[in-house]
Amino acid sequence: MKLIQKPKTLTEEAFEILQDAIINNHLQFNVLYSATELGQMLGGISRTPVREAAQMLEKIGIVKIEKNKGIRIIPTTFTTMIESFQIRLMLEVPLVYRATKVRTEQDIEHLNAIFEEFKLKAASNDITGTLKADRDYHLALLQIVGNQKAIDIISNTRNQVLIAGSATIPHSRNCIQTFDDHLKLHHAFVSGDAQQAANLMKAHIINTATLLINQESEKRENWSDYSTNDYLNWI
Repeated sequence: MKLIQKPKTLTEEAFEILQDAIINNHLQFNVLYSATELGQMLGGISRTPVREAAQMLEKIGIVKIEKNKGIRIIPTTFTTMIESFQIRLMLEVPLVYRATKVRTEQDIEHLNAIFEEFKLKAASNDITGTLKADRDYHLALLQIVGNQKAIDIISNTRNQVLIAGSATIPHSRNCIQTFDDHLKLHHAFVSGDAQQAANLMKAHIINTATLLINQESEKRENWSDYSTNDYLNWI
């Protein structure tokens, strides 16, 4: 039986729209936005849900609230990016192991359908569609285990990385290469090899982190001074 979905509050809608606007560079770093201004951007809603949404964004480290002034978007630092990938390794790797252990035939069919959509978006060189399909695939894997708290944490850390202003596509790899980086992982999941799935998820996350940090090092001072392996391989 399908459950009735609880309607979203204005605060929840404002949070999602503002987060998406930040990720897609519709709102800029180091610009002070007032609650009134943001409310107008969101269709004329009052300041209260905007302020509450801003508090949610501040809690996950995306913005800073300046009292009686407004909110300012915080650029992702090297430390924030590394910590985000460390959290993904700590949570996503064992969750994928567990998902592979407990998955049902229905789970496999569902993930196969999402993986096929991922393939189609990549084959058509649809950058936005490929990025969304990538996120949907990871989310579907995690939802098999059903730990919503962990899923929320991972989603927030992924968004913090995206707010760095970049994804690996198309700068460090193309759509097909991004899809291909999931092939062995998907096969391990379908075949029920939990340890292999966990190992491949770890390799995938570290590879993505390395590509992103190398990419950002070209435009950020001192980022090239750090070794990704030193920060991630111990997990």
